[in-house]
Amino acid sequence: MRRGLVLGGGGVLGAAWAVGALRAVEEETGWRPGEAEVILGTSAGSVLGTLLAAGVGTADLTDHQRGLDLAAGPLAGVGFGYEEALGGALPPLPRPGFGSPGLLRATVRNPRGYPFLTMVSAAAPTGRASVAPVGELVRGLVGEAAPGGWPLRVVSVDYGTGRRVVFGDPGQPPAPVAEAVMASCAIPGWFAPVELDGHRYVDGGCWSATNADLMLGRGLDEVYVLAPMALRPGWPDGRGEVRGPVGAVREWRRRDRPRGVLVQLVGRYRRVVTRQLFREVRALRAAGVRVQVLAPTLEDLAAMGPNMMDPLRRALTLETALHTTARALRG
Repeated sequence: MRRGLVLGGGGVLGAAWAVGALRAVEEETGWRPGEAEVILGTSAGSVLGTLLAAGVGTADLTDHQRGLDLAAGPLAGVGFGYEEALGGALPPLPRPGFGSPGLLRATVRNPRGYPFLTMVSAAAPTGRASVAPVGELVRGLVGEAAPGGWPLRVVSVDYGTGRRVVFGDPGQPPAPVAEAVMASCAIPGWFAPVELDGHRYVDGGCWSATNADLMLGRGLDEVYVLAPMALRPGWPDGRGEVRGPVGAVREWRRRDRPRGVLVQLVGRYRRVVTRQLFREVRALRAAGVRVQVLAPTLEDLAAMGPNMMDPLRRALTLETALHTTARALRG
């Protein structure tokens, strides 16, 4: 069976959740995610995808997230300051003005030609933080290798045109893995865009938090989709199941009674992401591809909190994902 792996974006906590989910997948199914025929990564998912493609196992990913020293393997002796590498839970004050006025005009003129997330990203101010620490981590593992010879594919968005770019695919712009991953992680309004050959690139999540539809036409039989920014569409709650993105958000609000503007915005964003994911999954299934979707449950959301860049919640998010994902895989 030819399997693919989609690793969606989600910031610092999305990565921690995905690591726990990946470990649970291997423990529950016996399949090693790093052996996927195609590994498609967006934003934080591109970092994890690179580590898997470089031979890092899920056990080592989990221990590295826990801050343990690894005696062997690609991550042996490799340190990464999860708490401080990306500047903490809040971004520096962004530059005034729209991040991409040209793209914003294009989305307003042709709103059906772009996802809603692209329009919002174009209107965001230009961030000042740097994704260089992520690039250094990747470069330390793979050097100047390009993704084309690997199963790895990295999604970013051209900030001038709004075009979705898949680094590593034929006909796409060439870039070393480290630069491609940095481009995929450059969240508008938080991080500065990454410039490559005269083009500015930003987070692949500006098009979709998962981009799972890009797995179409790759000859895959089954695809695992890990979507840290989506909501699990159904789970037992003692009174039946909550189904669909709207119901999931309502149940989250009813049960946890979140407060604050940030929580409300994140809830709306998760609903948009989940709806888009549903469309992508339907397209894959219509093409005859089996799809296994893994996304956070209400228990995961409580562990994460509203700020997906809050490094202080990493440990709790990781441990929670280990058992919620295992439970989901058991049915």
